[in-house]
Amino acid sequence: MLANLPSTISLTFYEPEHFTQIRLIHDTVMGGRSTGNIAVIDEPPGLLFVGNLSLANNGGFASAEFTLAKPLRDKVLNSLYLHALADGRKYQLRLKTPFIPNGVAYVAEFETDTMPQHYYVPLAAFRGQYRGQAIRNMPKLNLADVSQISIMLADKQDGAFSITLYSITFSAVNTI
Repeated sequence: MLANLPSTISLTFYEPEHFTQIRLIHDTVMGGRSTGNIAVIDEPPGLLFVGNLSLANNGGFASAEFTLAKPLRDKVLNSLYLHALADGRKYQLRLKTPFIPNGVAYVAEFETDTMPQHYYVPLAAFRGQYRGQAIRNMPKLNLADVSQISIMLADKQDGAFSITLYSITFSAVNTI
């Protein structure tokens, strides 16, 4: 649906030509005990990110990071839509560009539903963040500069999680 609109760029998570690398980054890098894995699913085609969030050892986050295979078009893009099926928890959509320091990201939180949804995330929803702390004086986010996309769970609730990622669509259209 969204991929056919003018002034849009749609990337599907299950197609390897859209991403050169997928990395799992969990709180274990700091001694935490959260787990997570990724699996391709067939019907409907998507990428399942599933695991267990643990607050043990000061833990509390699990993430999947996707590096774009090629730059987004040099276009004015001002919104995005994430097509996903989740578990009702609050996730973070994290964007990185080459123009911000390592570890810093533009972060927008979104509450999920237990039915497949297109989550609309306007540019204004993104805030600079480093290890959970707000960062001020960030360069203005330009979606055409995005080089990495991450999904992170850090909602401070122990337990199993599951989110199936279908696609992400960048658009010059504010709302549909």
